[in-house]
Amino acid sequence: MTLRTALLIGGILAAQLATAQPVSSTSSSSTSLKDQWSYSITPYIWALGVRGSLSHNNLSTGQIKLTPGDLISDIKMAAMIVAEARSPKFGLYLDVMYGDLGKNTSTVIGRADLNANTTAKLSMITLAPSFNLYASKSSYVDGLIGARYLWLNASTTISDPALGVSFKETSTENITAAIAGVKGRWNLGDSKYFVPFYVDAGGGQSSSFTSQAYLGIGRTYDWGDVSLVAKNVYYQFKPNNANVDLNMFGAAVAVTFRF
Repeated sequence: MTLRTALLIGGILAAQLATAQPVSSTSSSSTSLKDQWSYSITPYIWALGVRGSLSHNNLSTGQIKLTPGDLISDIKMAAMIVAEARSPKFGLYLDVMYGDLGKNTSTVIGRADLNANTTAKLSMITLAPSFNLYASKSSYVDGLIGARYLWLNASTTISDPALGVSFKETSTENITAAIAGVKGRWNLGDSKYFVPFYVDAGGGQSSSFTSQAYLGIGRTYDWGDVSLVAKNVYYQFKPNNANVDLNMFGAAVAVTFRF
């Protein structure tokens, strides 16, 4: 799902909200502050693909295209989780993703048998306070303003065991960007099914631009929710006079536990 599509969906929802009457969130004086807050933890599995490009002085120097199958075969470790705290008016949203990929190859060049070991590690953290824009019994829309942090580390080691020589190249990028957006869920009538949605955009270090969006379908249960969404994260940044485009996309399955 592109950012343009997500923004269009957000506009449609906003048009519907313009004619809706919010339900009053006023509680009785006997309701404690603790009772007004709700909490949730959502581990999810994201079968993502990656497309990227690198250019220098407007000249392309490389491209990357990885399917979900490529990543699954090379993955060493991955962790993805969303945690959220919400009150009738305010909240706090946290999305954390970590991935560790590794690949070993061997190539014979002349009489030398070269072994190559490549590792790539990625951490992405989105943290944003939120504020309620609309709420009904089973649907809500929140605005959010916060930040996203991206850490990328790539390392390649090439060695010849027979000669006892090796060469290692490592690069690291740290990018922090301010973001703003909307998120929420829209219940489908009186059913237990709902539409979860999220979209943000922003920029920051290294002349970066970033966006994140997801849209899907979910079902609610007494203990929590199960959702299937299409998710996209995009980055463009310019380190050391280069231009890097990184697009991560794919389907995600999420299980939300409320308490």
